[in-house]
Order: sequence, then structure tokens, then C-alpha cells
Amino acid sequence: MSENEKGYYIREFSNMTGLPQSKIRYYEKIGLFKVKRMKNGYRWFSPEDAFRVNAFRCLLQYGFSIEEAVRMLDEKQQTEQFEQSLKRQRYTLTHEKQLLEYRLQALDEAIGLLNMEPGSDFSVQDVPDKIYVYASNGRDFSVAGQAGETISRFVELLSISSYARVIETAQFSSEKPELDPSYVCAIPASEEWRLGTYDRTHVHWMNLGKCIVYHRSLTREESVRKETFALLLDWMTAHGYHMREKMMILPGFLNLDGCGKDMETVILPVGDGVTLSTKK
Repeated sequence: MSENEKGYYIREFSNMTGLPQSKIRYYEKIGLFKVKRMKNGYRWFSPEDAFRVNAFRCLLQYGFSIEEAVRMLDEKQQTEQFEQSLKRQRYTLTHEKQLLEYRLQALDEAIGLLNMEPGSDFSVQDVPDKIYVYASNGRDFSVAGQAGETISRFVELLSISSYARVIETAQFSSEKPELDPSYVCAIPASEEWRLGTYDRTHVHWMNLGKCIVYHRSLTREESVRKETFALLLDWMTAHGYHMREKMMILPGFLNLDGCGKDMETVILPVGDGVTLSTKK
């Protein structure tokens, strides 16, 4: 190659494109550039290489991976196949945006819990249904061995899934002073489509609808004692509600050092009528 041919050494090309020299070498390695060499071995970049960088950046801006972008640059762009690639990417980003909105909502709720007086914010809300899979039956986790694959599918939806506790409200009528919640992994029923094709054998549907929703801040040991639900039951009685079959408790934050208190949201499906009483 002649040094008179229009081109740029790597330092000049780095200044032009804003790419560090180390990244230029990396991109060369994965095929973004087919760099020419001078007789002395120095890399020699053409203006077309700079145009290729700009096209590459456009694809990165659309959210494609580096590997996808490099591959697409070598395809014909004004084709139906290329347009479909862009449309698929838009579909993917739309749903990633939805997952981010779930995460932002969860963060807002956690921040709100930090500034709230727990146990005094009872409200009746229309709560969307949830589907869930049992990881335990009370403190017996052997059921997880049968439903392990389904649990994994739920957990993969980390932005929208929660490890929650489900309590059979009939337990409030027993003589035991403590409740025995089962652990489940739950997602909104409206998001079931994200699971794709899966074994529904172990999946349960929780009809929520009209629910009492409130927040608690208790130690792990306190949270299962019936007496800690006394305020809830008194409020229900005063407002003429009764418990339906199951309630769900969602974690807001867990204190892993064991010294502090967990923050959690109680979702209790209710109907009109007389409530149950706790037995201690």
C-alpha cells in the first residue's frame, strides 16, 4: 500500500472516532475492521473504516450486541430480513422497558416503606391476580424437588417474580400461636406469557380482586405469630370484611444480619361479612 493513499494511523483514527486504541484493536479482532497494514506493519485505516464505525454505532444505539452489530453490517440492509431484525429488536426493547418499569415500581415501594409507619396504612385495593409455584409446604421444602424446573422458569423472570409466603387463612382458627406459611415464587398472572411453553402441573392461580393491603415491619420470628395480625383483624371487623382462603406476603426488604426487621407487604383477599378471630 502506498503511504500517499488516503488513510490514517491508529492514533489518528482513534482521535477521529473517539475510540481508544485498545478498543480499536479489539474490534479488529472480532471482525469490525479488515485493517490494512503498511510495509512497516503499522495499521492503516481508510475513511470507509470511519463510516463503518458510525454504522456500527447506530446498531449499538438500537440495542444490538456487539456481535449482532458486526454480523448485520455485512448483511444487505435494505431487505425484508434486515427490517425484520429491527422490528424484533424493537419488540425485545419494549418488553425490557416493561421489566425495568417493574423494577422501578419495586424500588419506589421499598423507598416508601422506609418512610412509612408500618401497620397503620390499611387500604382496600383491587389487586391483579397472581400465579405461583410452591417451593415448600410449610417448612417442608421437599415439594421443590418435584417443581424445580418450573420454579427456575419463574425465578428467571427476576424483574417481576417474587419469593413470597402464602398462608392458609384457616390457620387463624387453630390453637397454635404461630402460623405456618408456605414459600412460593409468584408472578402477576398477566405476565404468564413470558414463561413461554412450560409444565403447568405445579402452577396455582390466586384470585385476588378486592384485598386489604398493608405494610409491616417485624423480625422474622414475630412475623409468623398470630398476635402480630391483631391490628389487621380488628380493622377488618370494624369495616365488615372477612378473610378468603389464602393471603400472600411479599418481601419489601430482608434484614440478613438478623438484628433488624423485615419489611413486607400483606395482601389479604377479602369479602364482605364477619371476620375470623385469632386464637393465641
